Amino acid sequence: MRKIITLATSKGGAGKTTLARSLACHWFNVGIEVGVIDADPQASIISRHDPEGLLKNMKIVAQPEETVGETISEMASQCSIVLVDTGGFRNRTTIKALVETDLALIPLKASADDVAGAIETYNLIKELNNTPERINNPIKYRMILTMTQQGTVISRHVREELKGMGYLVLNNELYHRVAYPEAAIKGLAPSLLEPESPAARDISRIVGEIGEIIN
Repeated sequence: MRKIITLATSKGGAGKTTLARSLACHWFNVGIEVGVIDADPQASIISRHDPEGLLKNMKIVAQPEETVGETISEMASQCSIVLVDTGGFRNRTTIKALVETDLALIPLKASADDVAGAIETYNLIKELNNTPERINNPIKYRMILTMTQQGTVISRHVREELKGMGYLVLNNELYHRVAYPEAAIKGLAPSLLEPESPAARDISRIVGEIGEIIN
């Protein structure tokens, strides 16, 4: 079954592109047909993609316009999983992508501003779930903590605060590891360059949890 996963948050710098690239590389590395749509005007994914490199066989396109829905439909006819990386703000492109999605991932760092941005994005999803397009098929979502220090009090506090308010948060986190920015220089992720590394294992656990939600 084809699955559309959109990464969205109204707060920039939350690790959205790092997570999108890491998920895509994991699925690609295990032989799953995955496509990536870079719908972020900053084009962080497409600008670092090497069409002759390790990901030359992965479908990666840039589509920061409102026609992203058509691009999603086209890619979904070719790939098992489509990942959409949106801009760090609310715009019509993000809305169009969310309307088409099966699962929205809302990344946030352990900070008050990121929590506010995550809640704002959740509220947008809630609005969309009341539209004719999604009223009978609501968009699933999960918040995910990113760039956290493993075992710190602040990340645990933010997680407990969000859960206490009734929000759904992935159990696994994208920990702060130097492997991510190092791999991103070449448009890659640890799952490809260091598949046995702690960063790659972090992503594998996140993928496993996502699979339980969308399968």
